[in-house]
Amino acid sequence: MVNFVLHKSPKRSHIKKNLYKLLVARSYITAALKACYLLLINIKELDDKLLYPLQTAVFVCYACPFTENKPFGKLPKKWTRFSNNKFKDAHDELIEARHEIFAHSDMSIRKIQIVPSTVPVIKSGKKEIKSTHIGTQLNIHYFPIDFFKLVRGLILDLGSRLGFPFF
Repeated sequence: MVNFVLHKSPKRSHIKKNLYKLLVARSYITAALKACYLLLINIKELDDKLLYPLQTAVFVCYACPFTENKPFGKLPKKWTRFSNNKFKDAHDELIEARHEIFAHSDMSIRKIQIVPSTVPVIKSGKKEIKSTHIGTQLNIHYFPIDFFKLVRGLILDLGSRLGFPFF
């Protein structure tokens, strides 16, 4: 005797929900890839004024499909598995930095210093120049430009697994 297991086909609403998540993911992942390309083409030094906004775009756009979104939630866990450990590490770093640095301001990471007016700001030879006002200093995190080459590979790998026709 042969036993057959009958599987119900997924409900139309479930199919539509998954399609929505994949299409939104494609939009964000494409934006992250474009920002990554712009960064790699245009940024040569860490002091470039475009580095911070472009890296922010990469981190926020990449991570969006992997964070809770209303009403359908994030992509299933299967999309966070990579055969290349470097891609998995980069994925984890992108998500963590998005949460702590770029989409939120984790106080343990984005430290602020208040600098009193009596603190020397410039030492020129033997002469000290002191600020006449209270100042502030905020830590800004810059990732090495080579990191974005790895991210580009990660995005291309993810895009091909998601079946995006433009990857």
